Amino acid sequence: VSDRHGFSLCPRARANQDPRRRLSDMARFTDETAAREAGYLITHEPERQRFVLTAQGVEVGEAHYSPLASGGFDFDHTVVDPSLRGTGLAALLVRHALADEMVHGKPLQASCWFVAGMLEKHPELAGTA
Repeated sequence: VSDRHGFSLCPRARANQDPRRRLSDMARFTDETAAREAGYLITHEPERQRFVLTAQGVEVGEAHYSPLASGGFDFDHTVVDPSLRGTGLAALLVRHALADEMVHGKPLQASCWFVAGMLEKHPELAGTA
């Protein structure tokens, strides 16, 4: 059984899903350089209004946004493969998205609870400077 992103909901199957489990070994990533060296990459797909986290070319997460009438953006959905919880990759994905030049200086909304929490803990990420 999989969720809508194709990630297995079965704990036994999740533990065996490669390359996600092998790449992370449950490491804690605090910067994109270390994540990149471990095989993770964050890219922007503006045509699909999202930032994507991949592991060796396999999609393992996304941060989706919608444009606002004000010219800003609403980050409305963030998901990372459950096997990567606790690795810091979701936070890196959101930090990358909020630091993108497209977002800088624009009004932001966060209907996604994870993005809202990141902005609450780190108001400097709001990009209004």
